Amino acid sequence: MKKLASMVLLSTYVMLSYSHAVEGIRIEKVTVEEKKAEEEVSTKKELTQEEAKVTRQIDLGEILSEFYPEVWYMRKAGIANDLYIRGFAKDNINVLIDGSKIYGACPNRMDPPSFHVSSPQIENITIKEGPFDVENAGSLAAVVNVKTKDPKEGIGGEIGGTYGSWSYRTGYVWGNVGNKFIKVLVGASNQYSKPYESGEGKKVTEYAVYSTPAGPTAGKYKSQYINDKAFNIDRVWTKLLITPNDNAEIKLSYAFENARNVLYPALKMDALYDRTNRFNTDFKLKDIGLNFSIYYNEVKHDMRDSFRTTAGNYPYSMKTYAESKMFGTKLSKDLNLFGLNMTVGIDTYLRNWKADNIQNAFTSTPNYNDGMIPDVDIKDIGLFVKSSKDIEKWTISGGLRYDYTYSKADPNSMTANTNRDLFIKKNGYKFSNTDNYVSGYAIAKYNINKKDNVYVGFGSTVRVPDPEERFISLSGMAPWYGNPDLKPTRNNEIDAGFEAFPMNNVGIKGNIFYSMLQDYIYLRQYSDSGKTYITYENINAAIYGGDINGFVAINDKISTELGLAYQIGKKTDKKGLYTDSDLAEIPPLKARLAVKYDDRTFYGLIEGIYSAKQSKVDSDLKEQETGSWFIVNVKAGYTYANRLFVGVGVDNVFDKFYYNYLSYVRDPFRGISLSGNPVKIPEPGRFIYANVSYRF
Repeated sequence: MKKLASMVLLSTYVMLSYSHAVEGIRIEKVTVEEKKAEEEVSTKKELTQEEAKVTRQIDLGEILSEFYPEVWYMRKAGIANDLYIRGFAKDNINVLIDGSKIYGACPNRMDPPSFHVSSPQIENITIKEGPFDVENAGSLAAVVNVKTKDPKEGIGGEIGGTYGSWSYRTGYVWGNVGNKFIKVLVGASNQYSKPYESGEGKKVTEYAVYSTPAGPTAGKYKSQYINDKAFNIDRVWTKLLITPNDNAEIKLSYAFENARNVLYPALKMDALYDRTNRFNTDFKLKDIGLNFSIYYNEVKHDMRDSFRTTAGNYPYSMKTYAESKMFGTKLSKDLNLFGLNMTVGIDTYLRNWKADNIQNAFTSTPNYNDGMIPDVDIKDIGLFVKSSKDIEKWTISGGLRYDYTYSKADPNSMTANTNRDLFIKKNGYKFSNTDNYVSGYAIAKYNINKKDNVYVGFGSTVRVPDPEERFISLSGMAPWYGNPDLKPTRNNEIDAGFEAFPMNNVGIKGNIFYSMLQDYIYLRQYSDSGKTYITYENINAAIYGGDINGFVAINDKISTELGLAYQIGKKTDKKGLYTDSDLAEIPPLKARLAVKYDDRTFYGLIEGIYSAKQSKVDSDLKEQETGSWFIVNVKAGYTYANRLFVGVGVDNVFDKFYYNYLSYVRDPFRGISLSGNPVKIPEPGRFIYANVSYRF
């Protein structure tokens, strides 16, 4: 039982890495964590060793949401679902790939950052909740770092795939070769599916029925696309690792992604293509603790209504072409000053975003909106320091960061008589802004014994308005414009929690938080002269809640897991612009209960996931209530000779018809139904799938 207890100690919150089988994705959730000289001093949330390959692996947002009650996703399509953590989303959480920032190009977040990496590439994922990150700019409420696989010595690799309901299939292969000096990894994958069906047996594309000027139900998919491909994604990646000696390391990586014909029933347009290039270079000198990284990535995104009835017999009626580019560097050095082990560094990035739009393209009066996002540059330079120290049973850690940020839009990229006129009418000629701010945190952890601990932490972090929030401008029936006078959002947050093992086979971990949001950037919709305008305002708000997770090992093969999370969001100062005090897009209570069997050869899991009704919705933004739901998932796997893995699973066993919490109301491209509310997109019905992989 002592061995079992040590397993529990290391396992109260991770969810995906059935290491006895073929290597899978390891997920590590951290509430407050820093490093001291040799070891981590954290309240890490690690739970058990499950295999990512036992899941259907369609979408990173779905995988994380299934295992962590406080993680949700926004459903817009069969893939590319946006992450929500503790009620925070979009740019309020940092999603990094190999420590590098990446942003999608779509103004409606068809391609969120987590979309630009696939599960075969991933080695591990770290989720750090709260404002306790000073190494990266803008980690307002959480940071998610996706680390991709490194090449190893020798010759090896893996080939695998998944086949499931609605013609879903994915296939991949990767291999590496190397010696002590140089190692190379190369991989490729394809992911394909037709539109899924809901629990009531309708294709998800059939729910996209919305009002247009031509009639209350004139907007929908053309019949030939109702059951056509929902997405088709090709990916290739490679990584080179050079180790000239035991102290030096050079790492070069490149990845390309081409997503074609991705259908988004929740919106009025679909992605004809979304192409991504990612470059990363990392240098490390271990003996002196010096790390340097440089990265560049770009996303090219073309969305149109070509598959909808609104296009008529033309190639399209609406189109937006957008590009997003990121260039960044980071230099850090480990030091020992005044008896403290410290890390100091400089972190910089240049973000560029541009989008051009056209409406009524092939009519006699097309509406051109070039520079819908007007070639915006955001330049940031940040300096940071962090440290931790043990004082008897206490571990004290903290960090400090200073940022200078300059944001500038190019008015010459905007069409003069449409979106530029709209922007100037609402904002004057203000096309730039400068922000200076300090972020930091302090954490005190008390180690009751080797296993149990309690902690309290305070963090204050800032997130600068993104290019869309300050500078977007789109004329038309539902004008949408940015607010260049927006102030950065500051999150002053208190976290507290514990980790306890009251019995050898029982572990429990809990966390509560209270976020005081100053100048929170919030959507505003208002009517003027018969038009509904969309813009952004600063308000004060609060998001608070907590989560608790537990683990009981019944014996060395059977265990149970329980997780529960709940959060509430409130406007604390409505500034005369709003009437409802509820914040939009705040998930309701969610719980997960699972029973697992694992004898190092056979693996089985039965889990139930419950979501409460969400009635705390923002009527100012026409957000709708969402009913409660409960689904059951079953998974099983078999490993042979530590190389071959075969898995099967059924998600939503009882074919329930239900909606994820629904609050995506932020843009004019979303389909509006006859009732005047956004089109609802239900979750998939019963999904049956099988996974096979072989490591060589």
